[in-house]
Order: sequence, then C-alpha cells, then structure tokens
Amino acid sequence: MSESLLRVGFFLDGYTLKKVNEYYRVHHRFHANLDFRGLKSWVQLQINRYFNKSRRVVELESHYYHPQRNPHIYSSSANGVFKLEFELRNAGYQVHYSDRLEDDGHLGPNLSLIEDALMFAVYCKMEAVVLLSTQGQYAPLADKLRIMGIPVLLLGWSFEYPKEERSIHWKTDTCLRDNCAHYVAMEKVIDRDPKVDVPPVGFFVRPEAKTKACSLAWSASRCGKSR
Repeated sequence: MSESLLRVGFFLDGYTLKKVNEYYRVHHRFHANLDFRGLKSWVQLQINRYFNKSRRVVELESHYYHPQRNPHIYSSSANGVFKLEFELRNAGYQVHYSDRLEDDGHLGPNLSLIEDALMFAVYCKMEAVVLLSTQGQYAPLADKLRIMGIPVLLLGWSFEYPKEERSIHWKTDTCLRDNCAHYVAMEKVIDRDPKVDVPPVGFFVRPEAKTKACSLAWSASRCGKSR
C-alpha cells in the first residue's frame, strides 16, 4: 500500500504568510483573514494537478514555520500567538517556532524550515514539495531539492499598497522563483475579479465562521492545559 502513496510536503513560511494575511486583512478591499484549512484543501488540488497524473493516494505533511520564538518558553502573555497555533493545529499543521537565541524585535523568515524540509524529504521519501514563501533565503532549499530530483511548487505573491504616504511593494524573490519547478502567483488566483468585493470561498475565513463556538473551543483547550 505504501508504494502507491504520493508523499508530499507542504511548508509554509510564517513570515510571508504574516505579511500576506496583514495585506488582505488591513489594506486589501476584502478585509478578511486567510483560512488555513481552505488553503490546505486548495493545495491538495494543486498537488493532483502538478504531481499526480496517475491519481495516487496523497499523503500530505503540512508544516508551519513561525517567525517568532516559542511563546510556551519565552512568553506568558502571547495570546494572539497561542490562538494562531491553535487554529493551525486544528487545521492539520505542525507548528515550528524560531530557534533564535535572542529576540531583537525584528521578525524574519524561520530558516529552520530549510534543514527540516531536506530531512523530511529524505526520511519521509517525499516525491514533491509545496513551498509557500516569497523570501530569497529559501532559494538554496529549492535548488537542493531540485538536485535531489524533488520538484517544488512555489506559492508566492506580488502586491503593493499605500502606507504612510509611500508605497509598499511586496514580491516573490526572483532567484527563489527560478529554482522552483512550478510557480503560482497567488494574488492572481485569489483576486481574479477586481470588481468583486466579496472574498472568494475557501481562501478566507467567513465573518460568520468566527463564532462563539470557536472561541469557546480555544478557551477550553487552554483551560485543559492549565489543569
């Protein structure tokens, strides 16, 4: 049975996703948060499109690399980080925090993703990798995976928005993009019709989905840990 499985790794650069989520929540007309569960479901469809022509059963490993240090160790008042971790784990992601020894107040990509992705690729016998990032620091990872015969599907973004009387430009690093077998411009996938103000179904959390039940579930999980 294991021979018929298509093993794929999905690695999310939390620094990129933080910036992207902020863009859609604050600066974009959608004013909505990305849906981690919906994103994962969409990625599974893309895996079938790019890597699974024979329609094998897909075994997907999903890992989120947080730009911040572990709040369970270094902080006691990081409820926002704890809630994000709860949402990610509930959507089926493993969460990895930055191993930086000191917090200088500046966030950046969690580069542990590189070593971990190579390790998972070897020991889990992955045949393909999906990487969500815009950061050039991950270009060597894509190159090493290519040499190993493991194609990478890169999910990146390019957008700009005004902030404090200047324009902020955000785009996928060219070297990273060139080192990957496939590239998807996510801003075009998500925002196909500029005349529509309603966020597309599947990519964003619906306002009505932010129910009291979700809040109670998270609170219950925190209470359970404190007992």
